[in-house]
Amino acid sequence: MDRHIIVQHIEDSAHHLIISVHKEEANTKEAGFIIKKYLQTGKISHAEEKALRLQMADTLKIVGIVVPFVLIPGASIIIPILIKVAGKHNINLMPSVM
Repeated sequence: MDRHIIVQHIEDSAHHLIISVHKEEANTKEAGFIIKKYLQTGKISHAEEKALRLQMADTLKIVGIVVPFVLIPGASIIIPILIKVAGKHNINLMPSVM
């Protein structure tokens, strides 16, 4: 494979990661505001509830992917395979911003 193609792929992946992290940060802040609103008023709209549920699911997915990388030897090989196999069975293990 050409070195230029590899470098371009790495740059594209890094750019995508930075954008995804920024989106995740914004979504997490939004979820925080929704939780704060619920604690203050005891009410949130249906759209806010849906956004909060999505963010909580994303957070659990991130924890489920990151923790094994730290704790399980060989997880850097196992997790991508698991994600690919789950995708073939219509199970989405990746956060929505990815």
